[in-house]
Amino acid sequence: MENNIRLDVLPKDGDRILAELARGNIVAARSKNDFMYIMDEGEEYRLFSHTSGAPGGGRKTFPKNEKYTAIIRSFAGMSDALFLVEFERGMNLFGVLASAEEGILSMFPGNDRDADEVVEFLIPCKI
Repeated sequence: MENNIRLDVLPKDGDRILAELARGNIVAARSKNDFMYIMDEGEEYRLFSHTSGAPGGGRKTFPKNEKYTAIIRSFAGMSDALFLVEFERGMNLFGVLASAEEGILSMFPGNDRDADEVVEFLIPCKI
């Protein structure tokens, strides 16, 4: 996957969020134009927040305990959509987050909320 990230849509399932985090992936939770990027760093959760188009964002770290694991799991019900972000650990984290957000916004712009549900890729049979 050298210097590339892989994006996928995740089902809104709290257990799936935890499973993907345990694999070392990032889970991106989207609510309108607000994004929350969640990482499992062993003994703690790291969360990065950003509103699309805003100049800055936020960062929080929480201990990985029962209370915060329940909060992470609850993102499944609170988010409009969840996305899986797979990346190589040696990559620049902020580059990964920016690329993920741009990719999500290009595939699911949010201008027409009904259009966000299905993306069709058409490949012509003959050129």
